[in-house]
Amino acid sequence: MDRIHDEAPIDVDELMAIMGDDRELIRDCLIEFSGEYDGMIGDIREAAGKGDAEALEKAAHALKGSLSYLAAKPAADAASELEKAGRGRNLMNLEEKLSLLEMECGKLWAFLEGFRA
Repeated sequence: MDRIHDEAPIDVDELMAIMGDDRELIRDCLIEFSGEYDGMIGDIREAAGKGDAEALEKAAHALKGSLSYLAAKPAADAASELEKAGRGRNLMNLEEKLSLLEMECGKLWAFLEGFRA
């Protein structure tokens, strides 16, 4: 599977627009997301491992929503691919799709660390 994007993990201008240029709100949202991420990705892994298409769709949709709110388009697009797989009950290549999501989320975390520095 090809990489979805070669762009930055977060569109900072879009994030600022979404958050009304409120840096405190951005910080709070990033802190909240960082606390929820492990559970969200865990739900996706569990659903994929069990072949539970409905749970996969719901878990990937939830993560996609959070990523979209943070203007993290590459990771949100990767989550969307898993959501579509669950919705269409097409559970082929889940490992590859999950690997892409985790790679994009890894880039997101690295970016956020640099953003905080």
